[in-house]
Amino acid sequence: MEAKPEKKPEHMTRLFGDRMVPKTNGRIVFRGLVDSLEADVIEAQILAYERGGVELCNNLGEVLDYLRTMMAAEVKEIPLSPPFIFGMDDEEIRRRSNSISYNSLPSYTEGALAARLNSLRAKIREVEIYAVKAFGPDAPNDEKREDIILALNRLSSAMWWLFCKLTDEHRQ
Repeated sequence: MEAKPEKKPEHMTRLFGDRMVPKTNGRIVFRGLVDSLEADVIEAQILAYERGGVELCNNLGEVLDYLRTMMAAEVKEIPLSPPFIFGMDDEEIRRRSNSISYNSLPSYTEGALAARLNSLRAKIREVEIYAVKAFGPDAPNDEKREDIILALNRLSSAMWWLFCKLTDEHRQ
């Protein structure tokens, strides 16, 4: 008679392979946050597409693709290359987002699409802050992921650049 495999407790999940961890494990929480962020990007793409913003929809598609690459790198425990999105590498993203001379704060007057982009930027920043907690200096050595932290920092900068580009176009 074959032994029945043990039933997985509902509060546990597979981290990688057969390694089981509580669902509150930092890496599992991070994966959930990225999953939620991906859903928000798709909603923003729909909004952009419905408003005729094909270029913006495609830009958001690049963000979505990179988030999926990030998730795969984390799950497979492989290095993540810095982002190359909107035709910019990570240093260009940093340079452009820091050189924006945008004097106004986000406002409802910019419209729903701009508000959604700003919301995405803020959510990426929240995921970045959590990534610092899960993968930063205080994480065990085998769980440090500076590549993920850098990537999220640049993604929030890229989203700020997209927001400013959209609002500048809206004002013209």
